[in-house]
Amino acid sequence: MQPVRFVYFDLGNVLLKFSVRRLLHQVAELAEVPDAAVKEAFFDDRKYMAYEMGQIDGIEYFAHICRQLGKTIPSDELIAAASDIFWVNDPILPLLRHLANLLFPRGILSNTGPHHWMYIQTAFPKIMALIPSHRIASYAVHAMKPYPEIYKIALDEARREIPDLTPEQVLLIDDLEENVAGARQFGFRAVHYTGDDALRGELRALEVPLPEENPS
Repeated sequence: MQPVRFVYFDLGNVLLKFSVRRLLHQVAELAEVPDAAVKEAFFDDRKYMAYEMGQIDGIEYFAHICRQLGKTIPSDELIAAASDIFWVNDPILPLLRHLANLLFPRGILSNTGPHHWMYIQTAFPKIMALIPSHRIASYAVHAMKPYPEIYKIALDEARREIPDLTPEQVLLIDDLEENVAGARQFGFRAVHYTGDDALRGELRALEVPLPEENPS
């Protein structure tokens, strides 16, 4: 078994927690409509995927939402209400800091649209400082997990730092089983993130450097 030489972290529910309920409620209050109407408008599969893959821009996507809601909402207010939904997943920070201190190659691989991506860069500078490069957002590369194109992009990006890197030497930590399955099918190692104790055990088995555990 080849050693893991590069680790990609997912953003949502790995590095950062987020609340869809908060998004729905904040936008519903702004638009004065029911939460259910916001859910239907925001997460129309075709439009939402096109937005996260960069096939349509934010202007078109948020105009679609306003049309669906039958409302005219200032774009800056709508974007703010839809973006202020994240907070740091504190238990994963020791691992991230440890890898950063070791200069262990690492990156972000995230299905994310442009407004959430820009918001996160500004709102969480300490997280971004721990992963200063190799940040891949689906909208920017026009590909998304779990499809193989994005894993090829991720491999090529990691090889900018480690030219002889093989797919088996790349690890993805992701909270969605389908993304983990897609990564494994491409040839990556992948861990389905369900909690920090389970993650520690899987990383130990993969011989990924771990921070010392706090004494009990």
